[in-house]
Amino acid sequence: MATNELGLKIREFRRKLQFTLEQVAKSSGLSKGFLSQLERGIAQPSISSLKKIARALDVSLVELVAQGPEDNGNNSHPISPLAPEQRKHPFSETVKVVTADRRKRLVLPGSTLTYDLLTPDLKRQLEVLYLQAKPGDHSGEDAIVDPPGEKFGVVFCGELEVTVGEDTYRLHAGDTICFPCQFAHSWKVVGDADVELIWVMTPPSF
Repeated sequence: MATNELGLKIREFRRKLQFTLEQVAKSSGLSKGFLSQLERGIAQPSISSLKKIARALDVSLVELVAQGPEDNGNNSHPISPLAPEQRKHPFSETVKVVTADRRKRLVLPGSTLTYDLLTPDLKRQLEVLYLQAKPGDHSGEDAIVDPPGEKFGVVFCGELEVTVGEDTYRLHAGDTICFPCQFAHSWKVVGDADVELIWVMTPPSF
């Protein structure tokens, strides 16, 4: 997704809610100037800033940046800033297959990162993302803080450095990590090889 496309989509969501830039800035903790530049397609957002904007607009990050086949809205689910017990989804009682050509793909503007949503939607207890990253890629300048829950990662190839709180962990192919989502965390690719890994989050928060 190009930066200008993302900016237009954010503006569309904001105006649909009849929010001003000042209101979104206050809710997200981001500056009005940055949000204005983002809507005009002249600012490069990080994963962390996009998550803050999504929560302020009461949508998921998937709804903001996903690319893929149309699904009549079945793959979207608002993620509101509610208490954990209010955000719980019932356990799914249906079988759903997501073929490789029907995945929702999240591509951040100006980034080589790609996230594929492997779960069929966000209306369940967990969310699974397949991440592909290149040397030098990282989660952004600001640490990520998600709603209370758990996050699990498994590295398939390459080397990844994950920082949770004040501790940093270096992961190689086959290594896994699990930590509370609400702890400030970030990651970056180290070494000269591409990284492939899977993130599993409960509850869905991407």
